[in-house]
Amino acid sequence: MSYLEWFETHANKHHAIVQKLCAQKYTKERIIDYFLFENMVEKEPDFCLLYANKQKCHDLKALNCYLCACPHFRFNDAGLNVEEGVTCKSVCSIHSKKSGVFVYENVAHLDCSACSVPHTKAYINKHFDVSWKMIMQACLVTSPKA
Repeated sequence: MSYLEWFETHANKHHAIVQKLCAQKYTKERIIDYFLFENMVEKEPDFCLLYANKQKCHDLKALNCYLCACPHFRFNDAGLNVEEGVTCKSVCSIHSKKSGVFVYENVAHLDCSACSVPHTKAYINKHFDVSWKMIMQACLVTSPKA
């Protein structure tokens, strides 16, 4: 699955959950709390592949999945740039010291597993929008560097 396919699929899943919660008159705070890992594993098991094994993507006690993926994640399936024969398809726009890179079949991908930036209640509260796509709109880089 490409980054863009995942992005669109995830946006649709997120939208469906938020619309359901809004129809139940959930407040912003209740929506954010609904996305706590333990609750999502129980009530929304299809939201994330890792939920089947109750596995967290980040080692955080209070992992919040509202911003699954990060607003600072940048990607382009065609590649953002090529260095020494390796195509880089994703990067961190804030150059987090906790981010890493892994290379598979000459393609470099961002590894955000050590970073907790978007998964705290405070961060989500500050950047909240009922539209996940609105928050994430800068992630898709449409003009890769030459």
